[in-house]
Amino acid sequence: MKKNKSKLEKFKMTILAIFLFIVCVGGIELAICYWHDPHIFIKIVTPVQNTAKSTISNGKKLIINTGNWISTQKDWLDSKIKQLGEKLTQPQKAKDHKNSQKTENSSDVMTRVNGIETLTGGTIPVVYFAQNDPEWKDQLYGNDPIGVYGCGPTALAMVVNSLGVGTTDPAAMAAFCAEQGYWAPQSGSYHNIVQGVAAAFSITCSPPTTLDANEIITRLSGGEIAIALMGPGHFTDTGHFIVLRGVTKDNKLLVADPISRTRSLQEWDAQLIVDELSMSRTSGAPLWFLSANK
Repeated sequence: MKKNKSKLEKFKMTILAIFLFIVCVGGIELAICYWHDPHIFIKIVTPVQNTAKSTISNGKKLIINTGNWISTQKDWLDSKIKQLGEKLTQPQKAKDHKNSQKTENSSDVMTRVNGIETLTGGTIPVVYFAQNDPEWKDQLYGNDPIGVYGCGPTALAMVVNSLGVGTTDPAAMAAFCAEQGYWAPQSGSYHNIVQGVAAAFSITCSPPTTLDANEIITRLSGGEIAIALMGPGHFTDTGHFIVLRGVTKDNKLLVADPISRTRSLQEWDAQLIVDELSMSRTSGAPLWFLSANK
């Protein structure tokens, strides 16, 4: 095995020696040609030089073309990234524009005044209470939880605070209404709750002449607010008291819904409100206009 390896090494050394000999001999011959016969030297060397120059030139062109291609692809990629960025920001821009319009219109803004949630943009700023607020939702209206059955006292607590005739909250109003006999077990409130609370707090309470969208718009625009008893539809499946708090420039109605901040920030078609009013006609139902006594 060692013997074969030794022969292989000798063979490699022989090939290397031959190659070096050829190079050296070739170099010596070129040197002799350069001094003794420049014409032959030029004839031998020129093709090699031309080939080298051509190779270098082609290499430069390749590098330049590659650079141009990379630059073109970069511009294309930048363009696509920019387009993608614009597409991704369009929904946010549209949302920001929509929010900006809402703020300018200020018809559905909820803010805080003295730490109390207040709806602005309507006839008057309306103090907002939610019957399902953790502070009182589990407290009792009669024997029922305010969070489920307390829309009447909650709506009237909003009215009393907003008209400036008293300071109360849903829990206190529920206790007062239960004492006055307005609590309807497992049903919420008897319909005379509105007239009863209005009288107790010296609030002017009057019914509409007709259940007409135009009258609602006119009276709300004139400075009154209203309690509406809603039937099945967008606000309830059974019965539900809400506050009508104003009108927008487009004659849409603004509400304060005791069970929904979302609906309280929406604009509502006046005819839809009329169409979804309760069918009850007892104790002034389904609509009472309210204003502070002057």
